[in-house]
Amino acid sequence: MAREFTLYWSSLDKFEKCPQNFLWSKGWGVIDVGGGPGKKKPKPYEKSMHHAIMGIVIQAAIERFYNDELWKLLTKDQLRERLLDLCEQNLKLELARHYIDWRQSDTREEMDEIIKAGVMGYMRTLKHQRLLGPYSKAELDMVAYVNQYTPIGGRADLILRRDDGDILPGITIIDGKNSRRYKDTKSPTGWKTYTDPDQLRWYALCFYLCYNEMPDHLGFVYYRYPYGATVLDMDGKPVLDDDGNETKETGVDWVEYTKEDLKGLGQRAVDARKAMDKEKFDANPNPQGCRFCDFESVCPERQAQKDKNRRRPRNTDDMLDGVQGFQLLNMGGSTSEEKG
Repeated sequence: MAREFTLYWSSLDKFEKCPQNFLWSKGWGVIDVGGGPGKKKPKPYEKSMHHAIMGIVIQAAIERFYNDELWKLLTKDQLRERLLDLCEQNLKLELARHYIDWRQSDTREEMDEIIKAGVMGYMRTLKHQRLLGPYSKAELDMVAYVNQYTPIGGRADLILRRDDGDILPGITIIDGKNSRRYKDTKSPTGWKTYTDPDQLRWYALCFYLCYNEMPDHLGFVYYRYPYGATVLDMDGKPVLDDDGNETKETGVDWVEYTKEDLKGLGQRAVDARKAMDKEKFDANPNPQGCRFCDFESVCPERQAQKDKNRRRPRNTDDMLDGVQGFQLLNMGGSTSEEKG
């Protein structure tokens, strides 16, 4: 059954990876998956949000910086004090809103330190990459139609316009991430990340459909790696240049795209929406995709796959099958779900 539904990137990504996970997470039509007709499925356990809170708090402070135009109102010292105060206020708020399993998480003090370092590091990146212009809007919601049956939306962390012909002329879309990423020569992009460049291309598609204009620049800002920080490899060691000097972060990882990329994303949106309206919500179990799924422990297809894998020789992917997703977080380090 068709329903009123605007397709955002997170929903498209979830549906393409596992339609059943999308159905259980969102609900659809009059399908009852345990929470009532059209409702999402109740989660089998409450999931700790420690991996997401820091990015949420950092982005909240940066949103206020842009949308309240704090740079116009405050001196440098006042701005710093105001941003740090916003970090503290929003951390208290998010900790009160969400469940945190402190056995898996950084301490409260470590969270506070990472958040404040992320916000002040972003200010350094902003200064050197000129992430400010006559138009600078954070958390801009863009909703448009690929066709009459497929409304899509995107909520960009930052959209800015510079008209002075200096750094970043034209329209720039930025998405902030608090996840880790490392220099990795074995990766096709040269980096090991937990982000998908198509997320930024999706925002570019939404912008194009809303304003009939293609953005000039797309980029990820990693809050943990501001301008001037040392680039690290997978082992946490400095990456050296040909002269033996430490290489430094530029503050923004730029993403290339073409109009054909946008057409491809538009077609993916149309295909996904058609499948949703036809109620094609088959499970797609796999170790990599299921380990962070809220419903892994109650998914019959996934449990059957794990049982089958236990009865045959193990490979690298199968090593994930003996552990539930929430337990993997005890291993430390970052997850693909870090915000953002």
